[in-house]
Amino acid sequence: MDYICAILSALVDRYERRSLSRVPSSQPQRAVTLDIAKTFPAYQDHLSAEEHDIDVAITRLVGWHMIEAPRSPQGYYSRVTLCPDRIQEIYSFLKRKPARETQQEQLQLLLQIQQQHPGSLAGRFASRTISALQNGRSPGYGLQGNTKKLQDVLLALEKIGELNKETYIRNFSEAVFHDSKRFHSISGSVCSILADLADVPLEKKQVLEYYNLLENPTYLYLKGGWVLEFPTTSIRIADLPGGIGLTSDGLRAVQSVRLESPTVITVENLTTYHDTPSEDCAVFYLGGFPNSTRANFLRMAYRNRPDAIYLHYGDLDPHGFLILESLKQKTGIPFQPTKMDLSTLQSCFQAGHYRPLSAEDRKAMRSPMLSAYQEIFDFMQKHNCKAEQESLMAIEL
Repeated sequence: MDYICAILSALVDRYERRSLSRVPSSQPQRAVTLDIAKTFPAYQDHLSAEEHDIDVAITRLVGWHMIEAPRSPQGYYSRVTLCPDRIQEIYSFLKRKPARETQQEQLQLLLQIQQQHPGSLAGRFASRTISALQNGRSPGYGLQGNTKKLQDVLLALEKIGELNKETYIRNFSEAVFHDSKRFHSISGSVCSILADLADVPLEKKQVLEYYNLLENPTYLYLKGGWVLEFPTTSIRIADLPGGIGLTSDGLRAVQSVRLESPTVITVENLTTYHDTPSEDCAVFYLGGFPNSTRANFLRMAYRNRPDAIYLHYGDLDPHGFLILESLKQKTGIPFQPTKMDLSTLQSCFQAGHYRPLSAEDRKAMRSPMLSAYQEIFDFMQKHNCKAEQESLMAIEL
């Protein structure tokens, strides 16, 4: 590690946070200091090579008059202090711009995106972030002081909002950045932003798939009373024991869907899909929040047979109900929950097959989309419990 740059960067970070938040007054700004042992625990190991490297770095910085750092009676440094009169030299040494300059660059970039793409994901994020910068706050999401990263994040948001089919992440990154790995380096920031912009509360692990971005192909499984019509042939799924798995490209190739069964059941989890009997029903593995390809397929089935019964079988937790409500919104189909009622949850709780609620669960409960499930949520909160689909099968074992 380059401890000279690491020490200076940590001090400059503190200097900038303090100067950006400081209210103008007649009082001088407090000294910017750094506790070396807390920042670099290796400095406490006096036999390590790292301790020697840190000590040498501090000695050089003192000699360059960039910091002040008295030694203890035992001969070690404990606290270093930034020399503010050398700040411009330090910026030049670090090849770093002052925070206010970078902040202004980011503000201009966000204002431009807001004007050019006001309704896009990038434009919506820009609108949220502009006021923070105008009030001297950080943009958050790991974007502070990094205009290039903000540019890449805004471009990624813009292009993600235009996706209308499942797309592999490396292909997306190559198409947008001409670098198949660039998106991975900003994906943490992008996922956090998308989760905050989504119409429904999403867990971060679901965010990219919700917006049609995938690491690898996903397979959608069907069994029971489906008949899939292709341009020159058709497949009767009931003739295939265990059903069939199709990629999203395979689903898009289907021209129409006929239902031989009076009931359609979408299932959230793959294990439960395999456990669900398909006699007299058409079973569809949903695998989480429906994207455009899955929604289009289900709409074809509904057009063929709007009088069928449409059921959704998901986890008995807040996100399971969010998936149900999202399914209804994206397809326009009046899906009803099955095995997702209060009595089922009570049975799982009494049998000991439940898990405690997470902070994300409690946040999702507050979504206006889920007001119809308040009685179930009251029980969940009272007993700190939720149940997965596998819980029902466990009761039967």
